[in-house]
Amino acid sequence: MKPIIQFVFHLVTPLILGKTVGKLSTKSAPRQYKKLKQPPFAPPRKIFAPMWTFLYLTMGLAHALVKRKGDRGASRLFKVHLMINYTWSFLFFRLRKRQLALVNSIMIWVTMYAVLVKFFKVSRLAGIILLPYTLWTTFAAYLTLGSWYLNREK
Repeated sequence: MKPIIQFVFHLVTPLILGKTVGKLSTKSAPRQYKKLKQPPFAPPRKIFAPMWTFLYLTMGLAHALVKRKGDRGASRLFKVHLMINYTWSFLFFRLRKRQLALVNSIMIWVTMYAVLVKFFKVSRLAGIILLPYTLWTTFAAYLTLGSWYLNREK
């Protein structure tokens, strides 16, 4: 593949896969989100789609930069992280296993941190680009914990 095509491929792949997983696993998400007790600072439901679009694009950009440097280990770690990330929606919305989604959130955060450290070593810019995702992942883990705790009897 030509370098520009590879770059675009790596840029948009997390977004395309994320949107696909979202469509497959979250058909009832709006209704569920509305019914769940939410922890303090939980954003309106309408925030999530634009936020994840932005985050998946920044993740793709960071990965594309790392791929250009040829670091296969960092790329593999990122792909493992993405697979863990994509399972959250299935656990939380499709299966309604909030406690497993909480465990998954911790796995997302741990692997995200490993990706962040690795990306910073390969490309400082790639690491910087992942910082908003790092913050959001931390916030998302808080939301998952709060949602599980406040709705654990359901």
